[in-house]
Amino acid sequence: FPVTILQKDLIVKDNALINASYNLDLVEQRLILLAILEAREKSNPTDKDLTVHAETYMTHFNVTPQNAYIVLKEASKSLFDRRFSYQKLNAKGNIENVLSRWVQRISYVDNEALIRFRFSDDVIPLISQLEKHFTSYELEQVSNLTSIYSIRLYELLISWRSTGSLIIALEEFRKKLGIQHDEYPRMDNLKRKVLDIAISQINEHTDIIVS
Repeated sequence: FPVTILQKDLIVKDNALINASYNLDLVEQRLILLAILEAREKSNPTDKDLTVHAETYMTHFNVTPQNAYIVLKEASKSLFDRRFSYQKLNAKGNIENVLSRWVQRISYVDNEALIRFRFSDDVIPLISQLEKHFTSYELEQVSNLTSIYSIRLYELLISWRSTGSLIIALEEFRKKLGIQHDEYPRMDNLKRKVLDIAISQINEHTDIIVS
């Protein structure tokens, strides 16, 4: 699948983060993307507080002001507890399995309709110290994706865009998409409620075609 990357509103993540296992809802995923974008566009230090305004959320994801205010406020309560796991090579060249939080702190300002948070120490190098193994795409490509799994699937696919296909064990795939052990244990349910919806949205709204 051909992918064209422009420099407008570019999201860039280390492949370790692309391949991490985590369970974020749609709003939380979008907030992470907007914070990464703010850090890149404004050259803000990623180890400081990053601010996402409701107006920015409305503009990129085409939601009403009331909806934006509500979801940002709710996300300020839930994102602090979210965790992710990823792998890295330690100083001895061995694989180290890391479990970490997304953010160190988070706050919401009612009268200003904004959310402010600081990434955890583990996240910072995965979105800023990018040298070799990273994946980039335009935020616009995922702005119309509304399934919580479609953004994750899109990121996984384009990280493999040079090969044109993604081959992954089913259990590992479930982990990366944040699907719990007791969710969709039957393959037909997984296909109908996760894969078919995500693939349909990706094919309709992004720059790749998936089968």
